Amino acid sequence: METPTGVQPDDNLLPRNLPPDVGEFTGRDADVAAILRIGTQQGKRTVVVSGFGGVGKSALAVHAAHKLTGQFPDGQLFADLRGATGREVDAHEVLGRFLQALGVPASAVPVSTDERIEQYRARAAGRRLIIVLDNARGEHQVRPLLPGDRSSLVIVTSRSRLTGLDNAESLELDFLAMDSAIELLSLIIGAERVESQRAEAERIVELCGGLPLAVRAAGAKLLARPHWPLKSLVVRLSDEHRRLDELTVGDLAIRSSLGLNYAELDERQRRAFHLLSVLDLPDFGWWPVAPLLDVSPREAEDIVEHLVDLRLLEVAGVDAIGRVRYRLHDLVQLFGAEQHESGVGMAAAVTRTMATWMMLINECGRDLPRITVSLRPVTLPDITVDPALVREVRADPAEWLKSESAAVVRMVERAYELRINYNTIVSLVSSLATPFSARNEFDEWQRTQEVALEVTSAVGDQQAEAAALAGLGQLHAEKDDFPAALTHFRRAAKLAAVIGDDTTLAAALVGMGTVNRELAVTDAAVIDLGAAAVLGEEIDHLGVVAVANYGLGAISRDKGDIAAATAQFQRCIEVYQKAGDQRGAALSLRGLSLCHRAVGEYAAAADLAAQAVTILDELGDDLGAAYARQSWAKAALRIGKHAEAAKTLAEALETCTRRQDRFGVALITRTLGELHLASGDPAAARQTLSSALDLWAALDLPLWQARTLRDLAAATVTDDPATAEAHWAEARQLIDGTEARESAELATTTPGQWLATVRA
Repeated sequence: METPTGVQPDDNLLPRNLPPDVGEFTGRDADVAAILRIGTQQGKRTVVVSGFGGVGKSALAVHAAHKLTGQFPDGQLFADLRGATGREVDAHEVLGRFLQALGVPASAVPVSTDERIEQYRARAAGRRLIIVLDNARGEHQVRPLLPGDRSSLVIVTSRSRLTGLDNAESLELDFLAMDSAIELLSLIIGAERVESQRAEAERIVELCGGLPLAVRAAGAKLLARPHWPLKSLVVRLSDEHRRLDELTVGDLAIRSSLGLNYAELDERQRRAFHLLSVLDLPDFGWWPVAPLLDVSPREAEDIVEHLVDLRLLEVAGVDAIGRVRYRLHDLVQLFGAEQHESGVGMAAAVTRTMATWMMLINECGRDLPRITVSLRPVTLPDITVDPALVREVRADPAEWLKSESAAVVRMVERAYELRINYNTIVSLVSSLATPFSARNEFDEWQRTQEVALEVTSAVGDQQAEAAALAGLGQLHAEKDDFPAALTHFRRAAKLAAVIGDDTTLAAALVGMGTVNRELAVTDAAVIDLGAAAVLGEEIDHLGVVAVANYGLGAISRDKGDIAAATAQFQRCIEVYQKAGDQRGAALSLRGLSLCHRAVGEYAAAADLAAQAVTILDELGDDLGAAYARQSWAKAALRIGKHAEAAKTLAEALETCTRRQDRFGVALITRTLGELHLASGDPAAARQTLSSALDLWAALDLPLWQARTLRDLAAATVTDDPATAEAHWAEARQLIDGTEARESAELATTTPGQWLATVRA
C-alpha cells in the first residue's frame, strides 16, 4: 500500500504510556515522598492512592511515576480503568493494550482473559516497569493487571481503599492545606493577582474546603473573568447552598448536598445540567450548551459558569488552544441523569448540537488532505453558527479537533443509543471521516463508522448502508487490516450493485483493487481497478479514476512494464490536477519517480521525489511527505549519497512511527537495511532487514517479504552462503505465481550477483 497506516510496537520499543506530568502540581510533598519510598523498597511494590473524587489522586500518581522513571527503566504503562466515557474498563481490554505496548503484535494477542494474564505476566517478569492503574472501581479490575513478581511498581488510584488487594500499601489523599491551595490558585490565575488580594484569596480557598477540584473551578472562573476582583467570587461561594461540603460523608450525603445545589438552578440551567448528564460527554467546552438550549454563546457560557459555581460541573483543564474544558464527576452525572424526568425536546436539542458540530468540523477539515476516495457528499445543515466559534476552529484546526474528538465521538454514540435523528448521525459521521483519516485517529474513526453502519442497517437505508460499508473498508485498508478491508468492500460493492448506486460501487471496486494489489493478488486487482476506472469515467468521479490509474500504474511497474506504468502515473497526475487535488498529484509524482528508479534513472527519480516532498510539506501532509522522502532516499543511495539518505530516512521513520503507520515503518526499515548493504556494512544490514522482515510478516504481505529476503540473502552470502541460499529460496517461494518483476530476477540471479548490483 502506498499510503499505509498503523504500527504495532515490538520488543525493541519500550512502553512510554504515562500522561504528561501535571504542570500545576503542588502541596503533596509528603505523599510524593511516600510513593518514592515504596518505589525503592524491596517489599511492597503496590500502592493504592485513595480519596475523595477531585482530590488529586491521578495527578499524584502520574507525578510520582514521572519522578521514578529513572529507577524503573523498562518503561511505563498507564490505563484509565474508568475510561474516556466514564464506563468501567475491564481487565481484558487493558491487558490487550498492555500486551501490544510490551511488544505483542495485535494479531498475536490471546482471545481469552486467562491467556492474556499469563502472557502479560510473562512479559512483565523481570522488567522494572511503572504501571499506573487510574480510577479503579474495585479490586476485580486491578488483580488481573498485577505483575507476577515484584520487580515492577504498581500505582493504583481509586475512591475506595481497595483493602482486598494483598500486600498493597495504602495512601489516603487528604485535602490541600491553605498554603498549598493558595499556591495552586496562584498558578492558575497568577501570583500577582493573588498576592494583591491575599485575604480574599484565602477566603476562596476556605470556601472550597481545600479540595483541589473546587480551587481549580474557582480559578477557572477567575481566569475567565480577569476584570473581576476576587471579592466577587468570595460573595458567590459564601452561599452555603453553593458548596459541596457534604460530599465527604458518603453516598447519601452526596445526594443531599447535590440536591440543595440542584434546587437553586433555574429552568434553563436545570435543562443544561440534565442534557449534559444524559449525553455523558467525557469533557467539553461551554459552547455545546448554546445549541443544546438554543441560546446565545454568552448565555451558554454564563450557564456553564453557574454550574461550575454550584459544583455540578468540574474543570477538566485548559486545552491546547486556551479554552477551559469541563466534565461531570461520575456521581454528579448519575445524579443529573436521575433528575431528568422527561425526554421532551431532547431530540431537537441533540440534533441542533450535532448540526453545529458538523459545521465546525467542516471548517476544521477544509484544508486537511483527503486520504480516501469520497463516498457520499455531505449536505451541511441550514444553520448559523456563531462566527467566534468558527474563528476558534480556523485559528488552529488540528488542536481544535484534538480537543473535541472524544466528545464528538461520544455524541455520535449517545445519539444512536437515544435513537435521535438517524440522518443527522450519518451525516455527522461522514463529515468526521476526512479529519479522522488525515490524522490517523483510527479508534475514533472506527467507532463512528460502526455506529453509521448500525444506524443505516436499522432503518433500512441501503444506499447509506453501502456507503458505511465502503467507509469501513477504507478504514481497515488504512489500518493495514487487509482481510477486513476486503470483506467490507465486497459487501459494499454487492449492495451498491443491487440498488444501482454507481458512486459507492466505484469506490468499493477501487478499494478492492487496491487491497488485492497489496496482497499480490494481481489478476483480481487488475480486474477491480480496471472496472473502477471505467465506471469512474462514466460517472465523472475523478477520485476513483485517479486512484484506479495509480493502482494500475503500480502493478505495471511491478511487472516491469515501465512504459505502461509511466503512462498510467502521468494520467493519474492529470486527473488529480483536474480535480484540484495537490496531494494526489504529489503522491503520483512519487509513483512516477519509482518508474524512473526502476530503469536506473536515479537522478530523475530523486528530482521527482523531491518535488513531491516540497508539495506535501507545503500541504502539511507529514505522512505523505515521509513516503516521498523514502523514495528520494532510495534514489539517493543508488548514486552514493549515503549520508544524506540516512538522515532523510531517519526523519521519515520518526514520522511514520509517530503516526503509527505500520507499512511506512516496515518500508523505511527495509530501506535502511538496503542503505547499510550498499554502504558495505552487512552486519547492520542483516539486523535491520531482519526487523523489516518481521514487520512485513505481521502485515502478511508476501511480495514485500520476498523483496526483503532477497536483500537479506545478499547481506548474508559472504559470511553464511547456506543461509543466504535459504533466504533466496524462501523469497522465490513467496513470489512464485505472481507477475512481479522480482520473480524473474530471483530466477536468473544469485545472492552474490544481487549483492554486486546493490553495491555497484
